[in-house]
Amino acid sequence: MYRVIGIDPGSKSWDFFGLENKEIILDTSIPSSELIEEPSKALTIIKSVEKIDLIVAPSGFGLPLKKVIDINEEDIFLALLKFDKKEKNKLIGLGEILRLMKAEELPGIIIPGVKHLPTIPRYRKINKIDMGTADKLCTAVTGIRDQVERLNINPKDTNFILVEIGYGFTSVLAIENGQVIDGIGGSNIMGFRACGSLDGELAYLINKINKKSIYSGGLSFIAGHLDLTLKEIMTLAKKDPQTKMAFNAYISELTKAIFAISSSFSSKNKITEILLSVRSSELQFIKDIISSSIGNLFPVKLMKNYAKISKHAAQGAAFIANGLLGGEFEPIINNMKIKEAKGSILDDIYIPFDKHNY
Repeated sequence: MYRVIGIDPGSKSWDFFGLENKEIILDTSIPSSELIEEPSKALTIIKSVEKIDLIVAPSGFGLPLKKVIDINEEDIFLALLKFDKKEKNKLIGLGEILRLMKAEELPGIIIPGVKHLPTIPRYRKINKIDMGTADKLCTAVTGIRDQVERLNINPKDTNFILVEIGYGFTSVLAIENGQVIDGIGGSNIMGFRACGSLDGELAYLINKINKKSIYSGGLSFIAGHLDLTLKEIMTLAKKDPQTKMAFNAYISELTKAIFAISSSFSSKNKITEILLSVRSSELQFIKDIISSSIGNLFPVKLMKNYAKISKHAAQGAAFIANGLLGGEFEPIINNMKIKEAKGSILDDIYIPFDKHNY
């Protein structure tokens, strides 16, 4: 009997999902803004469950598996890539929560991001950092479990493109034979708030790029409605030209990303479907739009939800914790080679930059 907790540090909310084997023992969410102001609230939620065996801690860009009690400030930097100490954003809360978990000696573990995985060829990692944060890896685990149970197949037989649409970022991952073989992280695709890949000449003109630059310029910024939800933006796009243009730009970038990552599979025939992870109130419309945009080339399905409140990433984090302990999800986790993850998020970067400045 393993009691585990998975945490998803989202842009809008932090989700906490706990399991005792398959029985849900924790399923809750708290606005990210609250944790920025009072990081100790995360520990209050964690400690509401007694006798926890393992917690998949908020891991940012990730590290090869490492216990939270063993992390140092360099590890926190590599997980967050937080350069400017004067910046105010959610990453501050994440770092403080890791420090609090370490001080309390909670049984937490930092898990890898997508780039750390040995299942991705090294040449695909060159000059890349954001191939998918650790929470995207967690969402992939939920998708693999979905296919295993729904199609009654082994983890090694799962094949799909994962599309995760979050409040700030959108990511696309390729899963072949139950392993992540490529990923396009949220800073490389236009998201609901994030701009996605920056044109090189535009980056030159911006000159000093910071986290605020990366978190802005996306769909809601183009539409000019930062206070609206994705569902509200989609509704407004039907009658407002600027919002329609913004939404078309977003779908165009997402479509390109789907087609781009499909080329990473050994064969297009391996791709059985696109699994879509997005908040429930917006699922069906987005599903139909994506199906139409790719010409129905691949079936688009909604990823199964194993919780009532927590997002897929928090669920997958709990499944990882269970699998690392040798629980029922061990075959999924072993096949993904999460334990064999290695290296640094800054490996294989050939564009010169002064690491000492950070």
